[in-house]
Amino acid sequence: MMGYIVIILIASIIVYVFNCLFNPLHLGWGYYAIAILIFIALEVIIDALVALSIRKMPAKWFPMDKKSYELGKVEKKFYKFIGVPLWKDKVPELGSFTGFHKNKVTNPYDNEYIGRFILEACYGISIHFWSVPFSILPIFIDYQMWTGSNNVGLTIGVPVAIVNMILIVLPAFILKWNLPMLKNIYKNNLRREERKRKKED
Repeated sequence: MMGYIVIILIASIIVYVFNCLFNPLHLGWGYYAIAILIFIALEVIIDALVALSIRKMPAKWFPMDKKSYELGKVEKKFYKFIGVPLWKDKVPELGSFTGFHKNKVTNPYDNEYIGRFILEACYGISIHFWSVPFSILPIFIDYQMWTGSNNVGLTIGVPVAIVNMILIVLPAFILKWNLPMLKNIYKNNLRREERKRKKED
């Protein structure tokens, strides 16, 4: 989490400095600082609303065999290229909000647990991917942008949205990378249980 906070802080400082130095409307250093905080707050609120809305949807809408949750060959190569296996443990995991942590498999032989893990991963993938397009909504809050009397929707709203998109999509990459491993564990457990039943019979 600290890494995310540092990235947001550095990005905010860069956006602030560039607006103070190069914004042609010269709206004032205090105005830019407040605008940055407002846009960050709006991104957080929208991310939370997307997450809450998707979590309210029935579990049957998020089956493990759904095509959108499959890790294709091209996608797997892309994840390797950007180094997902190297930094996946450094991205904050927010399982505390749902009461189920997804940063480590703690009970690999319990299929009830693995099934819940997969379901939570599918929910998480949907939440993070859908949060990306909704990140652009705060840009349009600056209604004065359309009249030419203000431009912070472009000079502040856009970079804040881009940073949010990047940070919000990284956990989805990690969850999708881990999902094939979880599915294999689940299937292996089923086969193990089947062999055990046959021996007992």
